[in-house]
Amino acid sequence: MSPDDLFKRPYPDENYVPPDEADLRKQALQRAYEIAQSITTEQAREAQAAQTKAPVDRGPLLRALNAALAVGVAVFLFAAPPDWLPQGAPDRRTPEQREMGLRVVLAFEAARVNAYREAEGRLPETLAEAGGDTRAVRYTAVDATRFTLSASDGASSLSYDSTEPLDALLGGTGSPR
Repeated sequence: MSPDDLFKRPYPDENYVPPDEADLRKQALQRAYEIAQSITTEQAREAQAAQTKAPVDRGPLLRALNAALAVGVAVFLFAAPPDWLPQGAPDRRTPEQREMGLRVVLAFEAARVNAYREAEGRLPETLAEAGGDTRAVRYTAVDATRFTLSASDGASSLSYDSTEPLDALLGGTGSPR
């Protein structure tokens, strides 16, 4: 066997006796004991303190960072609102346009109540029962055949009595209030 051959190991000689497993354990324990005695109690305390060091609570820091980020985004959106953000623009409709919008809403709801009366044979107890929008229009049943509707958009208000023809409401001769 040549010494240039790196992949082949020479076998131990015939007098080689492998060490006993118990002897190896004993040597390892002896070495561990020597290392343990070489460590001073102060070093042991420092090592234990380093291992049991409490983790840093980053919760308040993260909450403060999130709050600062939210305020920053809010200020940015207030100072330079993007086009996709709805703007609180003032209502630029004329009083005539406002009144016409209310007339159309009242006419639509009156037609809905009339359709309910034709289908059921009675007036609905509430506008919601007829499928109407109770947020925008106020409905009052006066008697078994008569009702009133009223609506307001802040600047204009209008009312409709079922004794009036529906065409009069849409034609502009209704009774504004």
